[in-house]
Amino acid sequence: MGYAVLLALTALTALNGAIRALGGSPSLLSLRHLGDKVSAISAYFIHLPRHAACPCDKDLRGQVRAMATLYGVPPAFALAIAESESRLRPHVVSRTGAMGIMQLMPLTARSLGVVDAFDPRENIHGGVRYLAGLLRRYRGDYRRAAAAYNVGLGRVPRRGKLRLPRETRRYVRRVMRRFWATKGRKRRR
Repeated sequence: MGYAVLLALTALTALNGAIRALGGSPSLLSLRHLGDKVSAISAYFIHLPRHAACPCDKDLRGQVRAMATLYGVPPAFALAIAESESRLRPHVVSRTGAMGIMQLMPLTARSLGVVDAFDPRENIHGGVRYLAGLLRRYRGDYRRAAAAYNVGLGRVPRRGKLRLPRETRRYVRRVMRRFWATKGRKRRR
């Protein structure tokens, strides 16, 4: 094995270990989403020194509800998304490189003006604003908005039959279960 290949494998193993330490679950030596993983890890290490002295806010549910109210999103729906994405943990990195409470991808975070995706306030603000846009795009269809939040809006049609990957179908069911439980209503199927 060449020195460059050995060095690349060592770096990739270290990156995967760092993502696992932050609460993510990447597949070992996976090259999928490598750019997003590297971007997320570097964003975390930029975030760390600035926020090491001050602990994360305690009332994250209250912040999600407040942002949801500000953007016209049902607070129970925004909370269902946040809990399904990260269980309200602010320093989580997913196996695809999504960051923070609302699990924003690096490019999405930048497009929403989120400078520090690990800052709970910025992350929630950007994530709920994005969710509000999805609800407008899909005319209040919670299932389509949740699916687009998970898999990307380019893969979810505005009308017609939803053909979603199994993981996304499970995600939508989980979000809707949490949403209807929080709303105090029976689940819709």
